[in-house]
Amino acid sequence: MRIMERIDTGKAKSDRGFASVTTIVSVIIIAVLVFAAISAAAFVMYGSGIGGFGSGGPGGGANSIFIVNNTSFNRMNSVPAGVAVNNSSNTINVTSKSVTLIVEAAPTWYPGQGDFWLIYGLANPNIVIREGTTVHFVFINMDNITHMPAITTNSPPYSYMPMQGNMMGSGTDSGSGMMGYQGGGNGSWLAIGPMLPGTSANANDQAYAASNLTVTFSSSGNYYYICLIPGHAQMGMYGEISVQG
Repeated sequence: MRIMERIDTGKAKSDRGFASVTTIVSVIIIAVLVFAAISAAAFVMYGSGIGGFGSGGPGGGANSIFIVNNTSFNRMNSVPAGVAVNNSSNTINVTSKSVTLIVEAAPTWYPGQGDFWLIYGLANPNIVIREGTTVHFVFINMDNITHMPAITTNSPPYSYMPMQGNMMGSGTDSGSGMMGYQGGGNGSWLAIGPMLPGTSANANDQAYAASNLTVTFSSSGNYYYICLIPGHAQMGMYGEISVQG
């Protein structure tokens, strides 16, 4: 009988030990699944790296890359209603409360090639809008190298890496950097787009990488559309957005 009692006791301890191991394994599996879910959500929200933050600011917007070929580009690249192009002053005047602007990144065919933005035939024009205007920027990379659009309150001159000096900002206008942008996108960086890869100049019907950035400019002041690829804004790839009250 004592032998049987010892056997039963040992079996009970073994069962409890097995149950403990099972519990631990279950906890580990749940932790892994939770981590995977959080990682997936972060990937969807912020993308895979610096180029995936997309657009922020009051207007929101999408950050996914889509493709535009020559045919679709020619169809969409016309001056919209409520927009006046002034060649003499290199200015885009917007009177509409909501407008879509096509912004080309350094098209290789343009005279005096370099790093610049082109909007309806004007290189790095000043965009003049009224307070409260929502602008849907469609950035299209017509170049054979990578570009990365962004909308900021930070004014020129720009360093080689425009965001390097304020990476850990708090999300307010005073010194907000990329971390502040993640917190809400309402600081110095109103919108940050993905990296747009260049296209091959040998393609029959070239496929250009494009992305949308949408911002509602709720306060008057000066804003800037720039390229975040190191050295590009420093060399002049930026333009001003003048928001008038």
